[in-house]
Amino acid sequence: MSGPTLEINTRLETNALLDRLVAPGETFSRDDARRLIDLIPVAPKKRVSFTGKFTSEGSTTKGHAAGVGDVEIKDGKKERRVDFNKPVEHKVGGYVVTHMPGKMLIELMWSQTKLDQSGQLCLLTYEKWTREPKELRISVQKTFSLFAFSFSWVGFAPWKRPAQVDAL
Repeated sequence: MSGPTLEINTRLETNALLDRLVAPGETFSRDDARRLIDLIPVAPKKRVSFTGKFTSEGSTTKGHAAGVGDVEIKDGKKERRVDFNKPVEHKVGGYVVTHMPGKMLIELMWSQTKLDQSGQLCLLTYEKWTREPKELRISVQKTFSLFAFSFSWVGFAPWKRPAQVDAL
């Protein structure tokens, strides 16, 4: 579910903050994270939400073409997404951002086109009351296969810490 549109200046500033936040390195700017937390509206907390993707083989049409012989046309795989009680998300630049109390999920906009979700999402966690950033975690996908079935889930591993502020 997409959220209300952000003003153009807010979108531009948010995009720049996101680019700096996910740039290579071991730390991120506390001020950038705090500003990002302030810019993106917080979605109401949902007790339970679910997003699923179901894929199935497409149909096959067989026939006879004059002068060619027997032909077979296969449709591509069919995909259906199911979202239940999904929080509001904001599309900014190449990112999809979902801000919930104490955490902000940052996803690459086209991440759903990748089979492996590792490195496609990150999670900024912060103190709810002080809005002080705690850490940035990166997605890691795990897969469990049993016979012809594969089950995948995404977890988050530590990635970056806020940079220390130099004493004046």
